[in-house]
Amino acid sequence: MDAMAQSHAIERALGVMAGRLADSGADWVVGGSAGLMLRGLELPSPPRDLDVYADVGDCALIHERLSPYSADKPARSVAGIYESLLSRYEIAGVAVELVGGFVVSAGEGRYEVKVSDGLLKDAEWLELAGPEGLPLRVPLVPLAHELWFNRLRGRADRFDLVADAMAANPERHEPALRRLEAANRLTAEAAADVHARLRSRKGDGR
Repeated sequence: MDAMAQSHAIERALGVMAGRLADSGADWVVGGSAGLMLRGLELPSPPRDLDVYADVGDCALIHERLSPYSADKPARSVAGIYESLLSRYEIAGVAVELVGGFVVSAGEGRYEVKVSDGLLKDAEWLELAGPEGLPLRVPLVPLAHELWFNRLRGRADRFDLVADAMAANPERHEPALRRLEAANRLTAEAAADVHARLRSRKGDGR
């Protein structure tokens, strides 16, 4: 599937999700490569799946609402530097992963993804046409999340892509970046390097 077709498929899947979760009271945000693509960032290849983050306390309700599309039940997953409550779905032909209580533990720190009291407050909102043409709003994780997530997992290519996007409008992204860093255990050395690289990109006019 080419990039445009995958983008349309992901938007359809998000429309289904947003419609089923609209009155649930559960908080969730879209991240990963799908979130970057929906922002218009140019990726080397289309996203293979759709990553959705939630707090553990909301996962049961989200799973219940998405149960017609479920491939498994939420289960604790520990893989390398990642820990989460993970469940999988197929919606409108798109593989969807619900990642609850996501934690990344690496040499440069420990990052705990909090949605209701964290990412959602700084989310960027995507407008979609839902069923019967009704508008739906889908929350995307702040780019500060993607910056640190890719730093901790050693994805320099993805880090640079996100850093360039943030450097184009630093005032917009700085508050979320500061809040994320204050709420997590990240080394001072790593934080200093992250901010230096952001400044260098701004200075280069990238």
